[in-house]
Amino acid sequence: MKITINTPAQFQSLLDKLLKETIDGECYFKLYQDILAAIPENKVVFIQSNTFWSLVTNALLDGTLIRLCRIYDQNTLSLNIINLLDTIEANLVIFDTNNFKERLKDNPFVDSLAETARKPDTQKLKKDRESVCSNDPQVKKLIIWRNNIIAHRTANNIVEDIDITKNYVITREEVRLLLNRATSILNAYSSLFCASTYLTTIVGYDDYKYILKAVNEKVERDRGFLR
Repeated sequence: MKITINTPAQFQSLLDKLLKETIDGECYFKLYQDILAAIPENKVVFIQSNTFWSLVTNALLDGTLIRLCRIYDQNTLSLNIINLLDTIEANLVIFDTNNFKERLKDNPFVDSLAETARKPDTQKLKKDRESVCSNDPQVKKLIIWRNNIIAHRTANNIVEDIDITKNYVITREEVRLLLNRATSILNAYSSLFCASTYLTTIVGYDDYKYILKAVNEKVERDRGFLR
């Protein structure tokens, strides 16, 4: 369902908000995976503070899934990727070269940027929409999780002792694919609209390594003192 917009600036706001959700999800999930990957080389650290790291990784995974559910939500009234694509289809004129030049009139490279085709390809737009709707297998599973576990718990499933996760398993690889798909689609239209894309990393992302290093050094100092 298209979102009603009156100006290109309103579309830019929608695109930016959804891209932020996507990039946050990418960062959370990468950090989640990298912390788990660091366990074998930092066993002492994780053993000594197991509760803390369990809470951190669970929170990162929850944060990832919550953002994925927002991105791939199928509600006709919310900001989600399928509604944004419908909005693009209904407002292709805002991607016209003249409108692009007006938006980027203060950019010294606007003329060379405008030489590249700016209007979205309708066939690609259709394929992108198909890849984010509930007919897609990965999206379908995510929506089932969203409606039964993440957004709220289905009471009857608890009463009947039904575990839907057994029938609708979402793997880490599928989470990564859904994130990458959303990032790729949104960045593509951001590039067409305003010649900019978002990075999937943030400054200070690897701060957790400092924590691991500090705790390892503390453990080694304690061992030396005890000797």
